[in-house]
Amino acid sequence: MATYRHSYVFRMAVSPVLYIWSGHGALETPADSVDASGATWLGGGHVVSVPSLKLLLNGAADRIDIRLSGITAEILRLVEEDRPEVQEAEVLIGRVEFDDDWQVSGTINWEWLGVADSMTIASGNSEKGRERVLTVSIRSGDTTRSNPQPAFFTDADQRGRSSDDAFFSHVGKINAGTSRRFGPA
Repeated sequence: MATYRHSYVFRMAVSPVLYIWSGHGALETPADSVDASGATWLGGGHVVSVPSLKLLLNGAADRIDIRLSGITAEILRLVEEDRPEVQEAEVLIGRVEFDDDWQVSGTINWEWLGVADSMTIASGNSEKGRERVLTVSIRSGDTTRSNPQPAFFTDADQRGRSSDDAFFSHVGKINAGTSRRFGPA
């Protein structure tokens, strides 16, 4: 039976570059197309949530929130001191595969590219004591744009725009190859 051993890596292009992986301790990865000399990743603690990642297709941009708990002092410093630098920083999310001895096998498989919007931290009591949770809000593409939705010439769509406009009330009766006369007879 095949076993799949992998972890996720999170790279934010701030100065210096922030490298976090979903495990504990330091992780060394070999050189790849993003980091020519390889990288050392900080253990990000327990990844509370990484939502499913979607690609930018047909103009539909995605926004995700990644949550980490058990964060280190260095990550906490980034949130508190370097907040302005985080906004608009490029974010890459990738997957690292491990062999049977839990050693990195191959390069990172980069799966998603986004732009950081904000980082927030919440602190509260849990069953294990005090817990800090870091939430990073990231967008793919331009989620601030306002593209119009497709318009259909139906009575319901027109009445949604103007409740007393009956101009399209007979559209449902029109079929291919037929015509309907509008206006006075």
